Parts: sequence; structure tokens; C-alpha cells
Amino acid sequence: MRSLRVVLALLAVVTLTGCDREEDRAKLDHVVTASCPKGPDPDLPAAPRQPLPDGFVPVQVIRCRWESRYLPGKGRWEVMIQEHADGPATELMTELRRPSEKSLFGQDCLDIGILVDYFVVADSSGRAVLPDVPTGVCGGPFSSTLAAIRSLPYHVDEQVPIRRVESEKAFRAGCGDEYSDILRRRGRPGVAHQVWNPPLQGLRVCVFRITKKTPSTVEPGPMATGRLESSRILKGTKLRTLLNALDAAPASDCPSNHTRFAVLNPGHYRQAYVELDGCHNLLRPDGTLGQLAPDAVALLTK
Repeated sequence: MRSLRVVLALLAVVTLTGCDREEDRAKLDHVVTASCPKGPDPDLPAAPRQPLPDGFVPVQVIRCRWESRYLPGKGRWEVMIQEHADGPATELMTELRRPSEKSLFGQDCLDIGILVDYFVVADSSGRAVLPDVPTGVCGGPFSSTLAAIRSLPYHVDEQVPIRRVESEKAFRAGCGDEYSDILRRRGRPGVAHQVWNPPLQGLRVCVFRITKKTPSTVEPGPMATGRLESSRILKGTKLRTLLNALDAAPASDCPSNHTRFAVLNPGHYRQAYVELDGCHNLLRPDGTLGQLAPDAVALLTK
């Protein structure tokens, strides 16, 4: 009788252990389309990622990339590039089945986020999985996994323009289609002083007309946005005349009330801004406000 109890106990242990192992096996929970999403860069895919199922044997890896490209005559577009690599992708599959490392700090400790290419793996029956990518102690993907994804011999299947980022006019002007009206938000009166040192050899001028205002949750009053109207490059005598006027502009405390403005782009981040009507305020790169004479403002639009 005692030996029978021992046998039954052992059978129970074996059965329970077998059940646990079955529950621990990675299963195919979600099937996705074996192609790229026909939309903008999917920061958060609709289908959740999942561990690579046990027994899943891929025959193809489909990778999707989104790039900004200039299309002649059409402007700059976000383009979706779908490409595939045939074969078992053994190295990548080994990487995807690695267990993630537990964080030593209880949270991600990376200073920057690491982007992982959007890719799916498909088997011979056409089932496709959006696989989870194992992570290290700081929450970022293993560098070896990223290398395995990117080193496959991909072939391009299609390149699809998704949405226009910048019009042909704005691309050629180097200005952008729209620009926030910074003159309404910043600036304090400042005495005349040199705006750019050393003096510029060329200056790009982008003229915008205010076309819409939206409520602001940060500052009082609406946020204004201008639509590109025209652009030009100033050089030579016109540029020297303008620079002299900018450097000599007296302090201004005139409240902004304009419908058009110009962005003065010297080719780096130290831009200046000018109201083309209203007070003719100048917002210098250092955040101080001056006021231009009408003849100086006219140089920006002729």
C-alpha cells in the first residue's frame, strides 16, 4: 500500500511538472500582416509585440523603414520602404530567443531611447509575428540583436510615399511651410547693439503671413502660426544696409500687432525675427527687442 502511494505521488509530480512546462512555453498569441503598415512611422504598433513562439520556424524577415525624401516636383515626403530577407535568419532567431535581463535599478537607466526597426518574421504557412526584442539591464535592446536585424541581406519590395512633409515651394525656399509667430511670445526691450558678429556674407529671409491662431495652454492669448509667402537671399549692398539697420535699431516696447513677419536665417541657430507691419519690432537672437524703420523693413520684402 505504501509503495502504491509513492508511485501515485511521483505520477502527480510528473504530471504537474509537465503542465507547468506547457504553460511556460511561448505561444502564438497575435498574428500580424506579413507586410508594412501603410501609414506614418508607427511609434506604437496597433498589435502588441510578443516573444517568439516555440517551434516557430521563419522563412522570411520583413523590415519596414520610414525615411524623409525629396520627390522632384512634389516636395519632401515621408516614404515607407518595405524590404525582405529570405531564409531562416538563424542568428536573429537566436537573439530574439534570448531572455531579457532584469534591471538592476528598477527602471530604465538609458539617457537616450534606442529605436528598433519595425520588422516581422513569417513562417512557411504565411503566419507573421511582430516579435518582442530582448533588453539588457538598462532597458535597451541588446546591441547584438540590433546588429542581427540590420545585417540581413534585404531586398526592397516597394517604396510608398505616405505623407507630404514639406511642399515643393518650401523645400526650394529652405524655409518650411509654416512657422510659429515667436514675436508674440518673447522679447524684452534692448538697446541697439550688433546682432551678428562677425557680419554675415549672406542671409536667408523667409516671409510668413499669419493664417491661424489656436488656444495656448501655456501662455495667455492664442498661439499664431504663419504660412510661407515668399523667400529671398540677401547679399552685397542690400545685406550691408540691412545689417546696419539691425545693429542700430533702438529699444522697443511697442506691443505686437502684426499680420506678417520675417524669419532672418543666417545659416545657424541664432535667428532673428521682424514684424513686417504693425510696430516693425525686431526680435534679436539674444531675446531683446528693437524697432526698425519702414525703409529697413522694406528690404526684407523687395
